[in-house]
Amino acid sequence: MNEKVLKEQLDRLQKELSLAGAETDKELLDLRVEMDRLKIETAALRSFLSAVYPSFAEQFPRILAETIQEVDPESD
Repeated sequence: MNEKVLKEQLDRLQKELSLAGAETDKELLDLRVEMDRLKIETAALRSFLSAVYPSFAEQFPRILAETIQEVDPESD
């Protein structure tokens, strides 16, 4: 191949990589936004449960430990 064709291919690959990187950055930001939303919702639920059920704070560590053993977060 001649040098011009190689340069064009290299330029095209660089553009593809740049676009892929930008898309990955956007997806990472979207995931961070979702994680923040889940953290806020979890904090709100814990606050509510503590207010409605005074023994919640005492029981939560046990419930959490059991749930960790029983639930596979990878399954749907």
